[in-house]
Amino acid sequence: MAESPDIEWVLPYGFKERFYSGGLNGQVTVREAADRRPLDGRTDLHNYSTTFDWGHDSAGAAQLSLALLSDALSNDARAQLLYHHFKRRVIVDLPTRWTITRSRILAHARMIERNFNFPTS
Repeated sequence: MAESPDIEWVLPYGFKERFYSGGLNGQVTVREAADRRPLDGRTDLHNYSTTFDWGHDSAGAAQLSLALLSDALSNDARAQLLYHHFKRRVIVDLPTRWTITRSRILAHARMIERNFNFPTS
């Protein structure tokens, strides 16, 4: 089976960049153009924690990882498949205050899928 060529992971045409920012008290805000909203915790997918956390491995970090991936990918099944690796690759290294773009999350997701041979959608 031939290997697929490496491609740059970019936002699909028509998508606006989305920014995710974490600050004090575990608050995570999603900003897209002029719209701002809190990040949905997605405890309906799995309830690791009712609060977000980052900077170390914790239940709150797992919840943040799942919520970020679900929101950025718009694919709950894919988010559930990738969140553990994303937590270990990204979430545990986030500083006290941080911002990450949707395109960066998508790039990490694609890299995880390649590294672990996950099916892509």
